[in-house]
Amino acid sequence: MDKIAMQYTFPFGAPECTDLAVVGGKGANLGRLTQKGFDVPPGFVVATSAYMAHIADLKDTIAGALASINYDDATELDKAVQRIRGWIVEADMPPAIAHQLLAGYECMGHDVFVAVRSSGTAEDLDGASFAGLHDTYLDIHGRDNLTDAVKRCWASLWTARAVSYRKTQGFDQFPSIAIVIQKMVESEVSGVMFTGNPINTATDQIMINASWGLGEAIVSGVVTPDEYLVQHKTRKVLERTLGSKRVMTVRNPKTGVGTVEKDVDEAKSSVFTFDDEQVGLLAELGERIQAAYEDMPQDIEWAYEGGQFYVLQARPITGVEFSWDAAVTASVQGNDELTPHDTIWSRVFPEEMWTGAISPLMFSWRCWGLNQCHSLGVHAFGYPELDYTSGRLWAYHKGVSYYNCKNDLEQIKLAIPPQLRHGMLHKIPKDWHEEALSADFDWDRYVEMFLKVEKERPDMGLNWWKAIRDDFIDSEEYRAHTRPRSRDELAAMTDADLRGHIADVVRREIASYDPPWNGLLWYMREALGWIAWITENWYDGGRPTIFMDLVTGTRNPTITSEDNVAVWELADKIYRSPELTSLIAKFPDERFFNYLDQCVDGPAFRVMYDEHVRLRGHRGHPDRDIYFDRRADTAIVDLRLFPGLMGAPDPRIQEARMRERLEEAIQHVHDNLAAQPVLGTFKAKLFRFLIDFAHNSLEYRDNEREVMDWSTYAIKLGYEEVGRRCVERGRLAEMKECYFLTQEELYDVLEGRANMKLARAKIDARRKNFDAIDRKQVHPSTYLQFGRPAPIDAPELSGDGVLRGKTTSVGKVTGTARVVPELSMIGRVKKGDILIVHATDPGWTSVFMLINGIVLETGGLISHGALLAREYGLPGVQIEGALRLIPDGATITLDGDNGVVIVHDDEEASEPEKVAA
Repeated sequence: MDKIAMQYTFPFGAPECTDLAVVGGKGANLGRLTQKGFDVPPGFVVATSAYMAHIADLKDTIAGALASINYDDATELDKAVQRIRGWIVEADMPPAIAHQLLAGYECMGHDVFVAVRSSGTAEDLDGASFAGLHDTYLDIHGRDNLTDAVKRCWASLWTARAVSYRKTQGFDQFPSIAIVIQKMVESEVSGVMFTGNPINTATDQIMINASWGLGEAIVSGVVTPDEYLVQHKTRKVLERTLGSKRVMTVRNPKTGVGTVEKDVDEAKSSVFTFDDEQVGLLAELGERIQAAYEDMPQDIEWAYEGGQFYVLQARPITGVEFSWDAAVTASVQGNDELTPHDTIWSRVFPEEMWTGAISPLMFSWRCWGLNQCHSLGVHAFGYPELDYTSGRLWAYHKGVSYYNCKNDLEQIKLAIPPQLRHGMLHKIPKDWHEEALSADFDWDRYVEMFLKVEKERPDMGLNWWKAIRDDFIDSEEYRAHTRPRSRDELAAMTDADLRGHIADVVRREIASYDPPWNGLLWYMREALGWIAWITENWYDGGRPTIFMDLVTGTRNPTITSEDNVAVWELADKIYRSPELTSLIAKFPDERFFNYLDQCVDGPAFRVMYDEHVRLRGHRGHPDRDIYFDRRADTAIVDLRLFPGLMGAPDPRIQEARMRERLEEAIQHVHDNLAAQPVLGTFKAKLFRFLIDFAHNSLEYRDNEREVMDWSTYAIKLGYEEVGRRCVERGRLAEMKECYFLTQEELYDVLEGRANMKLARAKIDARRKNFDAIDRKQVHPSTYLQFGRPAPIDAPELSGDGVLRGKTTSVGKVTGTARVVPELSMIGRVKKGDILIVHATDPGWTSVFMLINGIVLETGGLISHGALLAREYGLPGVQIEGALRLIPDGATITLDGDNGVVIVHDDEEASEPEKVAA
């Protein structure tokens, strides 16, 4: 300790020069960079012990001055710290310190100019930034000037800003500070480089600011630098913005010491500082520095002189919440080279099938599978240019999945007849509608599509619903291979066996995507489109809502409707038992089952519920992600539904009525077409063919969800076993953290290969984003561009309280708006409410027996909420931003016929209208 205490200076290459307590944040970073072989201008650090020795005799005086300060009085604070700074500068530097300081200076070379920078022990850390609070002196020359600059840097620890910042951040009253002495680079160009984009938090982008001369002009804000946005790894320049660069900081030509600002001539200010090759070299340097700092994004100061880049500083980027979404996106295959930087990404298509918050883990394997079936489909259908090899299809952004809507545009133009295009326009921005509608269409290719599919992949064509039924839903072999394993079975597997099991189930589930992804999204889209066209152009029976009548409800019970009946029967069992009703009122959580056997009807109910879980334990989750609990995980999945269903009528009665109305509507249209004098028989047969196919598809769209839930639950349990093993090995804090890593990131953690500092940062940031989406604290933008929300197609308002959207189910009703941001709040819904919700999935299904209408924020005609609304005969409208625009508890009129919601003043509200039949 005595030897270290007497050593006041340390060259950058010394082992002590990475010790934060000895050399401060800036000094430690320069020591690391030097020792890792980066081109750092040579120098040394005056240690924190030198500062403490210098103020040893002043410490009591400084403490007395601080004790009397009123920190709320800016003038008083400034006067006090001025006095403290004066004492430090005026005091003689202890001889031992001065000797070592000047010896180090002499070792740097004859007549050398140096930069003198403060290096606080609390600056340049992950959690706090003291950037700009302490002084820097550039182009210092000579022994006396150097000694004075060092003392002034010490004194800068006592500015009003620095003292206030330390107090608010809870730092020690007497912090230490070291001083960096570094050879000046006579920079031709200098600047700052962020190895993660601080604007949009993209960790796959490097942002570079560059200007002529010394970097102080950028730091002080007196110059607008050039800006370059560069792609990591490829080092492709994505954007370049020319800065004005009207001044530059240079060495003072009169005094030869210090710096001045100099005007830049127009010819120089009007050109870029670097060409793309130089930018690429600088970006490569940034990547190497980031890798040296455990791959955490870095804020780097650099200089360029004589064709050489020099590193002046590197520190973690602070004040930016990175979540490494680019790594999640990159976990799924896609051609980034052919994906333009200005691509517009949309939530519309993903929300039609994949609602709610999306975990990185599920995105990494589910989107991989969706790409696989999409690729098979576009080749089978004869449109290979729509493959993911032609451009990335999926992107992950802060807990949400996005889709490349340029692919939707191209599909509309290439594969959808002009007569049907209006029904697809909701997938793309309004500015693209004209291009989509006016594009030429190749009818020969369209007809060839159907012939090709029926010949080569009939499981994706007219019989897709039979394929999903026979090969997956009713397949004992599929059920056996994808059976959810017990905790004991999974625990008995080796790591390799566990990975193999998960991979096998994932592979088999991905194979199940082929029929619905292609038969549903292509064939059913065509069928519904042509049915709509027939009702608009051939049908003349006088029913304006006939199309919605034709697609409202299902012709046969579905697996989900049977599940809903089972939940209702359990709720009805409680409702008919006074003891059980009292018990659930007292214990509306898992404790209900703890006391169940004390009730007369309890044992029978338990047997009934256990059978329910045996048959349907893999379902009940609120959204599609595997993060969410199923009823086999926790009984709360059902317990939160029971109170709202107790006393509700038998849902089978309503289903039967809806089915009768549906069959009547189908027969009505058929008879209307058949009676027409021109091609009546042909029209009727074509309609019958299309409506039969459409309803088989609608029915099995719902049924295929159940078999997917079956295998997905097996995948969920497998990954949770991986998470438990990571916890046992001390690599994760809790099992649920596994969901916030991609599949490969999780396996790296399991097998001990992961950079755990980076993994921990990813988990914490991604979990925060996921929770914000799940709890509806954040409403993600419908469109993204450049990694930021794009203000495209903002909600349209016409008059006070009038919200226009898109019809998802016809009818009209007036009632109370019940805004429900998440499924855990479903108990707030009362009978007769109009549900205002972001989107729904099977976990929401039972609430449809209570509500009189629904307003969705996202989803199309075949989204879960829209289908169920039509099945239950409820009016529905889709309005972006509905959760924010419609007040909870307000009286509203939901006009599903015209796609309008009217928010009433209390005195405007009329008696509730009946739901249109």
